[in-house]
Amino acid sequence: MKQKVQSLELVIGLGANCGDRRSGVAEAIEWLRKRLSAVRASRIYETPPYGHVGTPYMNAVVIGIYTQIDSLDDFERECKRYEIECGRDEFARSQNLVPIDIDIVMVGKEILRPADFNRSFFQIGYKQLIGE
Repeated sequence: MKQKVQSLELVIGLGANCGDRRSGVAEAIEWLRKRLSAVRASRIYETPPYGHVGTPYMNAVVIGIYTQIDSLDDFERECKRYEIECGRDEFARSQNLVPIDIDIVMVGKEILRPADFNRSFFQIGYKQLIGE
């Protein structure tokens, strides 16, 4: 995925299941607003945990334009660094604690994460943004 980009539409899924879940997602939306242009965000909504037992998640979906003249890999690494800064370290992962999760699900019309794309935790917010 190491490629030079001029301008790409990204569709990003956000989720948090610990701490102040709503604030964690809201702060991640604001963090993305500083890195993307023309950002649109779904409302923040709650969904049950997927793949494990635990606290429900707060989720949102963001659509924005990535216009940096570097690789999308660099942006993805920046997202993962933000997750770690928010507390998503190895211990949190081992306990299924997610202070924030940021996943690029689509680039343009290409679905990068088909499993996430098809799950309700993503589709709820995505449908809000595309008007379904």
